[in-house]
Amino acid sequence: MSRSHVFTKPWTRSVSMSTERPRRMISSPSQQVTAVVATRDFLLRLINTKETPRIPREVRREARALLRHYPIAEHLRPVLEQGFNSEKL
Repeated sequence: MSRSHVFTKPWTRSVSMSTERPRRMISSPSQQVTAVVATRDFLLRLINTKETPRIPREVRREARALLRHYPIAEHLRPVLEQGFNSEKL
């Protein structure tokens, strides 16, 4: 059986720059900050075996690896707020 089609992950496909439309931001800077902080909290819950006991080991490893250099919320929030607010200028 020959492979006539190679599957790729959707996030690895290259997109032609000529077909890309400008992206409008729907959320406010404070909503964006909240989403990033909530993502950190979600990853923390994933690595907690008592809170989420049925998560596969590989998912826990990936969450732990992503959190390795993720700053704590108290340090993250001011940096994100400053960055998102400066994008509007």
